[in-house]
Parts: sequence; structure tokens; C-alpha cells
Amino acid sequence: MEYQFGGPLGALGVTVGTPFIAYALYFVCNENGCPSQSFLSSPLQTLAEQWPGLGGIYSHQVFGYYCAWYFGLAALQFVLPGKTQQGVVLKDKSRLLYKLNVLETSLLVLSYLSFMTFKEGLTWSFWSWMWNNYIQLLTATLVFAFLLACYVYSASFFTGELLADHGNTGNPLYDWFIGRPLNPRIGMLDLKEFSELRPGMILWPILNFTFLAHQYSSSGRITDSMILVNVFQFWYVIDSFINEPAVLTTMDITTDGFGFMLSFGDLCWVPFVYSLQARYLAMYPVDLGFLGIAGVLAVQGFGYWIFRGANGQKNKFRTNPNDPSLRHLKYLETKSGSKLLITGWWGVARHINYLGDWIMAWAWCLPTGFGTPITYFYVVYFAVLLIHRDRRDEAKCMAKYGADWDRYTKAVPSRILPWVY
Repeated sequence: MEYQFGGPLGALGVTVGTPFIAYALYFVCNENGCPSQSFLSSPLQTLAEQWPGLGGIYSHQVFGYYCAWYFGLAALQFVLPGKTQQGVVLKDKSRLLYKLNVLETSLLVLSYLSFMTFKEGLTWSFWSWMWNNYIQLLTATLVFAFLLACYVYSASFFTGELLADHGNTGNPLYDWFIGRPLNPRIGMLDLKEFSELRPGMILWPILNFTFLAHQYSSSGRITDSMILVNVFQFWYVIDSFINEPAVLTTMDITTDGFGFMLSFGDLCWVPFVYSLQARYLAMYPVDLGFLGIAGVLAVQGFGYWIFRGANGQKNKFRTNPNDPSLRHLKYLETKSGSKLLITGWWGVARHINYLGDWIMAWAWCLPTGFGTPITYFYVVYFAVLLIHRDRRDEAKCMAKYGADWDRYTKAVPSRILPWVY
């Protein structure tokens, strides 16, 4: 079995390194500077001075609140109305059923928060509690993600569920990290699909609005840059909720196992690292002006056009290839029976959607201005992530399609950035 992520040592490095980065972004970028002069001159001493101790980063009460958040959202998935849809055909020829109502769930939660904010104002105690307990919330999601990964790994030995191709190596650390079970479930609750879209993704805009409220309470105003970041990232989240069926065809759901890599990424990394720009603006307001707003809007619109156009076309082709809107597209038929698009969006590059996603990443960071490179961490990280994901997908497709994949790569030579990469 071929290892990914550098095998067990790589899995250990990512397991330790990614939480370290999440905490480092908090301690390096805060009210003392981003980074502070004291950190630049003496980083280890500064971090030691800022370290609040275990009691300052973890709270049993906050962890209990997070457990209520996770399981409360799980209950809403069953209680609220929603349509049931089959996933893709898995390697054992089965198709799982999914109840899709993340949009309804998120609108209920966000509507309640909106009503209470309208009633109590931006100084509502909930928003100040979120700001004051930010680091404890981060720790709560990390602990929960760790425990969830342990549960699904242990349960995979007793439930007889389908295992992921790369998660059954026999190395406990690696399999726990990469994910031994493919689609771990508790009854009808699919833990991977649920964690992918609900707890972390809904928490993300809530954190962003926490930072907007803090900017208002601390400076008495809300900047145009803060509004842009909130709107862009809120729309990205809601758009993914609207297109929930499309997630069932993604590599995360169809191929990757569910282990610490995805549980931490979904529950902790996404809401706390992706909201870095709004947190920075809460402490260091930036005014863009008309030209700045126009420029950022242009970048965001261009990236979204590519991202949504490509993903929508792929999902439609996979679920209904006879759709009249796809008649003009050409495809390559493989010996396995799969059809690979060679015109349209997917004729431009094999992962053209990644390019749109990365362009939008710039639009999320540009509103912070150029006072610090730290707020552009997301752009660099996301480029590395997308290139790594591209490499993994290429290896998977080469193994699956063989000579047909060589034909396809000749028809569509670009990976992500047309004529460059």
C-alpha cells in the first residue's frame, strides 16, 4: 500500500504542525501587534510571556458548549425537512443515502443570531463571549476532532463498514490520521459528510461576525474592508450549502477516509484559520475607499465565475450527462466506462476549479491591506493545498484509468493554471 503525506512521519508532522499553526496565528497576530515588535526581536520570550497556561486555553464549560453545538446540529439534520439523495456508486457497488438540509439548518441558526443581534444590538453579550473565549473554542474543536478521529478509527474494526483505499495500511498512526473508514456512520448520520459542511462551516461566518461586532464595540464603526470579508466568506459558505448535492461527488466524500486529517480540517482549521482576515480587521481597521472596493470586487467576481462555473458543470455532467446545456461539450470515454470532459471549463485545465478557488483567496486577503504578510497566510497555504490535492488526484486517476489518462492529459495538458501549470 502506497503512503500519502510522507507516510507515518508525515502524518505525525501534520498532526502536530497544523494545530501549532492555528495557535501560532493567534499568539503572533493579536492586540499586541501582527506581529508585535517584541515578537520580532525575541519570539520565544514573547510567546512564553503571552502563554496563558492550560487553564487559559482550555475550559470544560466551553468544550461542553461545543459538544452541544455539534450534536445539536446533528439533531437538526434529522428534525428539519430536507431531501434525500443517493451518493455516487462506491467501490463495493453500493450507494449511500444522504439527507440534505444544511441550508435549512444554517438559516435557522443564523436567523436566530440575527434576530437576537437586532434586538440586543452589536454589543449583545454573545458576541463579546465569543471574542473573549476564542482560544478556548479553538481548543475545544481540536479536542473534539481528536476524539472523533479516535472514535471512527476504533469503530471501523467492529462495524464492517467500507474502508478507504489508503487508510488500511496496518500502521495505527497513519490510518488514524488519513482515515481508515470511508463513510463512518451512526445510523443515518454520515459523520464525514456532516462534519464537512455543518459544524465548522456554519461556525466560520459566526466567528467573522464576532469580529465585526468587536470592531464596532472597540472603534465605534465598521469598515468597508470588514464588510467585504464578511460578505465574501458568507457567500462562499452559503453557496456551498445551496450546492450541497455537489459535495457528494467530491474526492473528500468518494475517496478519502475520515480520520484526524479531515476531522481537524473540518471542525477546527476551517473556521479558525479561514477567519484570520476578519480577526485582524477587528483589531486593525482598514479603509479601502471606492477604488479599493472595486478592485477587490473584481478579483472576487472573477474567481467565483471560474469556481462555480466549473463545479456546476462537473456536477451536472456527473449526475445528468444528457442535460441539454451539456450537448456542446466533448468528452473522452474510458475503458472503465467513465467519461472525462475535454471541452468547456474542464478543457481549459484538469482542475480549473482550483484556480477559481485560489483567486477568491486573494480577494479575501486583499481587504486587510499590506501592513502585514500574516493575513496572506491563507493564499500561500491554499496554493500548497491545491497543488498537493492535484498531485493526489492525478495519482488516483492514473491508477484508475491507465492509458486512458495519458490520452486525457494530452487532450487537456494544463493542471490548474492554463499554459503555466
